[in-house]
Amino acid sequence: MREHSVSGSAGESSLIAPDSVLKLAPNITAAEALAVFQRKLPDAEAEVREVLHPFWWTALRARTRGVFTRSAKPGSAVSPGQRMNVLVNAYSGKGYIADFEPRGEGVAVADWVDAFESSDQGGRQPGVDQVRRTARSLVRTKVVKTVKLGMGISIDEAAAPSGVLKPNWIVTGANDKYSATILVDGLDSSHYIVRVEKLIQD
Repeated sequence: MREHSVSGSAGESSLIAPDSVLKLAPNITAAEALAVFQRKLPDAEAEVREVLHPFWWTALRARTRGVFTRSAKPGSAVSPGQRMNVLVNAYSGKGYIADFEPRGEGVAVADWVDAFESSDQGGRQPGVDQVRRTARSLVRTKVVKTVKLGMGISIDEAAAPSGVLKPNWIVTGANDKYSATILVDGLDSSHYIVRVEKLIQD
């Protein structure tokens, strides 16, 4: 992992950045993001711009076995277990198990740093150790819900933490009654309203 010096109100601080970064391709186009906005605000004129949200990504492999089961004989097949991809928000440290394997083009680490620094989001930046702890906790919690009593669980790291830039769309516009800004997720089109204002009518 790399440390980058960034300035802040309390002086210089150290930003921990990944050694490698993938930029995910959006599943939702700019035109589709605009359509989401116009469903919320009919007859609106709007503009769309892409923003990138930095995440950490790691993959873990979970295996289960009966506590009283004899060890596997030499040469016998071993279950590969279940691989789970975990994304951890680079700002808040909150994570979730993704239902997809992150794929995209490799980009410079500087792009991840720029995306991180360009946002006004707050929170305590997670370090690599916290990313690993968060991922392990999420995977263990999910597996525990599905195993039978008396089953043992082993969790191993299948891919070391690296960086991911997730695409989103910021759509800003107005009709004759309201002005608004909506963020549209570039992967699944989920969205939330960042800002809405009622325009003054004469």
